[in-house]
Amino acid sequence: MMTWFRSSALGVFVAAVSVVFVGVPAAQAACTSEGAQLIDRLDGQWRGTGTVTPIGGQPERILCRISYAKTRGGQGLRQVINCAGTDYRIQASANVRCNGNTISGLWTENIANNTGRINGRLEGQRLRASFKGPNFEGRLSVNFASRGRHTVTISQFDPAKGRHVPVAQISLRK
Repeated sequence: MMTWFRSSALGVFVAAVSVVFVGVPAAQAACTSEGAQLIDRLDGQWRGTGTVTPIGGQPERILCRISYAKTRGGQGLRQVINCAGTDYRIQASANVRCNGNTISGLWTENIANNTGRINGRLEGQRLRASFKGPNFEGRLSVNFASRGRHTVTISQFDPAKGRHVPVAQISLRK
């Protein structure tokens, strides 16, 4: 079985989903009310399906289970992710802190022992972020469709094209 990080696009997927909410010890930061509401909505167990398409590769269906737990009195979030397809799997964890309507932190991918940083913004029912690790960089968008549903869309920087290209889309339900 191939691990996620053997394909950089899949590594970006893992990193992106894992870094959505990464917690780093910090001074008492406070989310805006919108940010705190978004964290409240994510808190809990989520399941879903999606597609990962490595740069230059073929699409693969994946199944995901993601759990989010509020930290710092609702000002942060811990995430644990498990996703698998026919040839790929991921086990990752992350924590994030919120300051106003921005997020920042670190993520860890357990199978390939990768880490990275993320920075982003909470915008109403959406989170937009960029992330970078030693082997890749990407962008992430988390959008809420309804109270118990959200989607995760990820793009990865493709050096050959000199721009970000879409590599993953996942729909999750509580």
